[in-house]
Amino acid sequence: MSVNPANPPRPALVATIEDSFAYITATSRWPIIVTKIIDDIYKTRHSLDLSEGDKIKEGKEIIDSIGELKYHMQRKKPLTPIEDDGEPDNGTWTYVFNTYFKDDNWYSATWLFTECYLYRRIHSILSRTKHWNNYDPFFRQKEDAFKGSYIAIIEIAKRIDELVYIPKLHADNEEIDTGRIIFHELAQISLWGNSTDLSLLTNLSDEDIKKLQDMGTKKLEELEKNILKNDLEKVWSYISEHRNSRIDIVLDNAGFELYADLVLSDWLIQSGYAKEIYLHAKKNSVSEDFFLSASEMEKSFLKKFSNRLQYYITNSQLFLTSNYFWTSPYSYWHLAEQAPDLYADLCMSNLVIFKGDLNYRKLVYDCKWKTTTPFKEAVGPLANMRGSPPILALRTSKADVIVGLEEGIEERLSVNEKDWMYSGKYAIKRYLHIAKIETKTSQLPWYSKIEPLATHIQKVSKSIYLPKSQVSIDEMVARFRVEAVI
Repeated sequence: MSVNPANPPRPALVATIEDSFAYITATSRWPIIVTKIIDDIYKTRHSLDLSEGDKIKEGKEIIDSIGELKYHMQRKKPLTPIEDDGEPDNGTWTYVFNTYFKDDNWYSATWLFTECYLYRRIHSILSRTKHWNNYDPFFRQKEDAFKGSYIAIIEIAKRIDELVYIPKLHADNEEIDTGRIIFHELAQISLWGNSTDLSLLTNLSDEDIKKLQDMGTKKLEELEKNILKNDLEKVWSYISEHRNSRIDIVLDNAGFELYADLVLSDWLIQSGYAKEIYLHAKKNSVSEDFFLSASEMEKSFLKKFSNRLQYYITNSQLFLTSNYFWTSPYSYWHLAEQAPDLYADLCMSNLVIFKGDLNYRKLVYDCKWKTTTPFKEAVGPLANMRGSPPILALRTSKADVIVGLEEGIEERLSVNEKDWMYSGKYAIKRYLHIAKIETKTSQLPWYSKIEPLATHIQKVSKSIYLPKSQVSIDEMVARFRVEAVI
């Protein structure tokens, strides 16, 4: 049987296994998440003016519908099709459901499918209303999380300009690669959140400069000691050799994490490592989440940073985009076939950074790989197809799937902590990895960067018309270098 959403390359993670995080998610995490959504809508509904009777009524209907969803989920009821809500991805969900999961319940279907299905069901309930179709039930949480990080946000904003203009420093007649240290620290912020700082390279005395090289190494070692697989040094070497290039970031969460991604983007552009950066968000949330961050930065006296981001957007250096594929029921193994235009666009990038746990799970198909499985093997087509872009996965592990580890690591960690893959409290959950970078492209055909779009066009063309014998072809249609001889 071919690889598909119900049949990943290794046994799927499912909630029927009681010692798995999928089971913990279905029995504990999901009910809590759904309850918070109901509470949020309840608060908003009760804050409405009595003149908004229709919206109040709809709010009650939404609460009832989501409550019924929670009831079915907790009692392992069969999954039901997503109603036609007019969204562009409705056909995709209908096909995947009817083809692979129509006989499954909340526990027997693959965890990756049900996780995405849950949020798609909630989105559908809201989108089919008149007054709540653009309502974000997570807005309060995003806003609170962002406000809770004000101190770290302000400190980073104060230092970002200083970091850009720090010159090459020298200590003991040896040049210190300040760019490398800054890149590592910004990557740590993007990965860890506000548990890191940028104090390393600012306000340096002469003695500080002399100690910088050793201190920088120790600082990075401290920050990165709990990362199980760390290829960040390879990434730094790569972007140093490919300055003024395009970098793409497939985003995960809003709030402080989005802010950290924007700070990294700002530094990459200002420092000349990136000419343009594309931010890919889940569906259409990118604009709302981005401008939430921008408005909050205005309030926090971060207008300079906010204005700079807007300048990048106006001058085509920073692009905000979204695609339904990122929240589809498909793993990224199917990116090329299910979203050929998106894949072809990503192939134009010099580096694609995938942020967060769900993106990582979709990269490796969220199944029971051995932890020693090479990352390139687990990523599958996206890492092996001709013309595919280099990949960097920045991931805090919150699921029981990890690949690319050395022999013995899983056994050593499992002795004392059975939940080390997903506990969230352990720094081992922070994980950096990059797919093998192939820089030798001279042997590839000139059209390799638009594969599989080129092959897709060929297949479609053949299905429409297959030429017979004795066909004449205008020489100007085909690529040529010399005049044809008749």
